[in-house]
Amino acid sequence: MVEKLCANEKLTDKERAVHEIAACGVLRDLHDELDRLVAQAYGWPWPMEREEVLERLVALHDERVEEEKRGFVRWLRPEYQVPRFGGGVPAPEEPALDLPDEPAAEEVVKVVDAKPWPSDAIGQLGAIKAYVSTAPATPTEVRVAFAGAPATLVARYLDTLAMVGEVRTLADGRYQAVTEPL
Repeated sequence: MVEKLCANEKLTDKERAVHEIAACGVLRDLHDELDRLVAQAYGWPWPMEREEVLERLVALHDERVEEEKRGFVRWLRPEYQVPRFGGGVPAPEEPALDLPDEPAAEEVVKVVDAKPWPSDAIGQLGAIKAYVSTAPATPTEVRVAFAGAPATLVARYLDTLAMVGEVRTLADGRYQAVTEPL
Protein backbone atom coordinates (compact mmCIF):
# COMPACT_ATOMS: atom_id res chain seq x y z
CA MET A 1 0.00 0.00 0.00
CA VAL A 2 2.76 2.44 0.93
CA GLU A 3 4.61 1.64 -2.31
CA LYS A 4 1.49 2.52 -4.29
CA LEU A 5 1.13 5.77 -2.37
CA CYS A 6 4.78 6.66 -2.99
CA ALA A 7 4.37 5.92 -6.70
CA ASN A 8 1.15 8.01 -6.79
CA GLU A 9 -0.74 5.02 -8.15
CA LYS A 10 -4.53 4.96 -7.95
CA LEU A 11 -5.96 2.77 -5.18
CA THR A 12 -8.87 0.40 -5.68
CA ASP A 13 -11.90 0.75 -3.40
CA LYS A 14 -10.68 -2.19 -1.32
CA GLU A 15 -7.18 -0.69 -1.08
CA ARG A 16 -8.66 2.71 -0.15
CA ALA A 17 -10.55 1.05 2.74
CA VAL A 18 -7.34 -0.63 3.95
CA HIS A 19 -5.54 2.68 3.55
CA GLU A 20 -8.04 4.42 5.85
CA ILE A 21 -8.11 1.66 8.48
CA ALA A 22 -4.36 1.05 8.58
CA ALA A 23 -3.37 4.73 8.57
CA CYS A 24 -1.09 4.13 5.58
CA GLY A 25 -0.81 7.87 5.04
CA VAL A 26 0.84 8.18 8.45
CA LEU A 27 3.20 5.34 7.56
CA ARG A 28 4.08 6.99 4.26
CA ASP A 29 4.74 10.28 6.06
CA LEU A 30 7.03 8.47 8.49
CA HIS A 31 8.93 6.83 5.61
CA ASP A 32 9.29 10.20 3.87
CA GLU A 33 10.53 11.90 7.04
CA LEU A 34 12.99 9.08 7.75
CA ASP A 35 14.36 9.30 4.20
CA ARG A 36 14.74 13.08 4.50
CA LEU A 37 16.46 12.86 7.90
CA VAL A 38 18.90 10.18 6.74
CA ALA A 39 19.80 12.25 3.68
CA GLN A 40 20.24 15.30 5.90
CA ALA A 41 22.47 13.33 8.30
CA TYR A 42 24.78 12.40 5.42
CA GLY A 43 24.69 15.90 3.94
CA TRP A 44 22.93 14.68 0.81
CA PRO A 45 20.36 16.69 -1.12
CA TRP A 46 16.76 15.54 -0.83
CA PRO A 47 14.74 14.31 -2.61
CA MET A 48 16.87 12.06 -4.81
CA GLU A 49 16.04 9.36 -7.29
CA ARG A 50 16.17 5.80 -5.94
CA GLU A 51 19.12 4.91 -8.18
CA GLU A 52 21.16 7.85 -6.89
CA VAL A 53 20.42 6.85 -3.28
CA LEU A 54 21.60 3.32 -4.00
CA GLU A 55 24.76 4.59 -5.74
CA ARG A 56 25.58 6.81 -2.75
CA LEU A 57 24.95 3.99 -0.27
CA VAL A 58 27.21 1.61 -2.18
CA ALA A 59 29.92 4.28 -2.32
CA LEU A 60 29.52 4.93 1.41
CA HIS A 61 29.78 1.20 2.10
CA ASP A 62 32.97 0.99 0.07
CA GLU A 63 34.43 3.97 2.01
CA ARG A 64 33.66 2.26 5.33
CA VAL A 65 35.22 -1.02 4.18
CA GLU A 66 38.42 0.83 3.25
CA GLU A 67 38.45 2.70 6.57
CA GLU A 68 38.06 -0.56 8.49
CA LYS A 69 40.90 -2.15 6.52
CA ARG A 70 43.08 0.74 7.76
CA GLY A 71 41.91 0.10 11.33
CA PHE A 72 39.46 2.98 11.56
CA VAL A 73 36.12 1.64 12.79
CA ARG A 74 33.17 3.94 13.44
CA TRP A 75 31.80 2.30 16.56
CA LEU A 76 28.28 3.23 17.59
CA ARG A 77 28.81 2.22 21.23
CA PRO A 78 32.58 1.90 21.67
CA GLU A 79 32.40 1.21 25.41
CA TYR A 80 30.38 -1.92 24.62
CA GLN A 81 31.57 -2.93 21.15
CA VAL A 82 35.35 -2.49 21.34
CA PRO A 83 35.94 -4.93 24.24
CA ARG A 84 33.67 -7.54 22.65
CA PHE A 85 34.27 -7.17 18.94
CA GLY A 86 37.23 -4.83 18.53
CA GLY A 87 39.92 -7.48 18.28
CA GLY A 88 42.50 -4.98 19.44
CA VAL A 89 41.29 -2.21 17.12
CA PRO A 90 41.24 1.05 19.06
CA ALA A 91 38.13 3.21 19.09
CA PRO A 92 38.54 6.20 16.78
CA GLU A 93 39.34 9.56 18.28
CA GLU A 94 36.22 11.38 17.19
CA PRO A 95 34.51 14.21 18.99
CA ALA A 96 31.75 13.00 21.27
CA LEU A 97 28.19 13.94 20.53
CA ASP A 98 27.15 17.10 22.33
CA LEU A 99 24.29 15.56 24.31
CA PRO A 100 23.06 16.96 27.59
CA ASP A 101 23.99 14.95 30.67
CA GLU A 102 20.68 15.58 32.37
CA PRO A 103 17.28 15.82 30.75
CA ALA A 104 15.62 19.22 30.86
CA ALA A 105 13.33 19.67 33.87
CA GLU A 106 10.22 19.56 31.67
CA GLU A 107 11.36 16.21 30.28
CA VAL A 108 11.65 14.50 33.67
CA VAL A 109 8.56 12.37 34.12
CA LYS A 110 8.13 9.59 36.65
CA VAL A 111 6.57 6.39 35.36
CA VAL A 112 6.10 3.44 37.66
CA ASP A 113 5.06 0.75 35.16
CA ALA A 114 5.50 1.50 31.48
CA LYS A 115 3.07 -0.38 29.28
CA PRO A 116 4.36 -2.27 26.24
CA TRP A 117 4.39 -0.21 23.04
CA PRO A 118 2.06 -1.88 20.52
CA SER A 119 3.76 -3.24 17.42
CA ASP A 120 1.29 -1.86 14.87
CA ALA A 121 0.22 1.70 14.04
CA ILE A 122 -3.46 1.10 14.80
CA GLY A 123 -2.61 -0.33 18.22
CA GLN A 124 -0.24 2.56 18.90
CA LEU A 125 -2.85 5.18 17.99
CA GLY A 126 -5.44 3.39 20.15
CA ALA A 127 -3.06 3.11 23.10
CA ILE A 128 -2.20 6.81 22.93
CA LYS A 129 -5.86 7.82 22.74
CA ALA A 130 -6.71 5.53 25.66
CA TYR A 131 -3.88 7.02 27.71
CA VAL A 132 -5.01 10.63 27.20
CA SER A 133 -8.60 9.52 27.90
CA THR A 134 -7.68 8.98 31.54
CA ALA A 135 -6.10 12.43 32.05
CA PRO A 136 -4.52 15.18 29.92
CA ALA A 137 -0.85 14.46 29.19
CA THR A 138 2.15 15.99 27.45
CA PRO A 139 3.81 14.12 24.59
CA THR A 140 6.68 13.27 26.94
CA GLU A 141 4.30 11.81 29.53
CA VAL A 142 2.65 9.70 26.84
CA ARG A 143 6.01 8.54 25.48
CA VAL A 144 7.41 7.39 28.79
CA ALA A 145 4.16 5.60 29.63
CA PHE A 146 4.96 3.10 26.86
CA ALA A 147 8.21 1.14 26.86
CA GLY A 148 10.08 1.77 23.61
CA ALA A 149 7.75 4.44 22.21
CA PRO A 150 9.70 6.83 19.92
CA ALA A 151 9.22 10.49 20.88
CA THR A 152 8.77 11.72 17.29
CA LEU A 153 6.17 9.06 16.55
CA VAL A 154 4.19 9.78 19.73
CA ALA A 155 4.17 13.50 18.89
CA ARG A 156 3.08 12.79 15.32
CA TYR A 157 0.31 10.45 16.46
CA LEU A 158 -0.96 13.00 18.99
CA ASP A 159 -1.03 15.65 16.25
CA THR A 160 -2.81 13.22 13.91
CA LEU A 161 -5.40 12.37 16.57
CA ALA A 162 -5.92 16.10 17.17
CA MET A 163 -6.26 16.73 13.44
CA VAL A 164 -9.04 14.14 13.11
CA GLY A 165 -10.81 15.38 16.25
CA GLU A 166 -10.08 12.43 18.54
CA VAL A 167 -8.04 14.52 20.99
CA ARG A 168 -7.70 18.23 21.64
CA THR A 169 -4.63 20.28 22.46
CA LEU A 170 -4.92 22.25 25.68
CA ALA A 171 -3.40 25.70 26.15
CA ASP A 172 -0.57 24.25 28.26
CA GLY A 173 0.50 21.84 25.49
CA ARG A 174 -1.10 18.75 26.97
CA TYR A 175 -3.44 16.53 24.97
CA GLN A 176 -6.85 15.36 26.14
CA ALA A 177 -9.19 12.87 24.52
CA VAL A 178 -12.41 14.27 23.11
CA THR A 179 -15.28 12.53 24.85
CA GLU A 180 -18.08 14.20 22.93
CA PRO A 181 -18.21 15.26 19.27
CA LEU A 182 -16.77 18.69 18.53
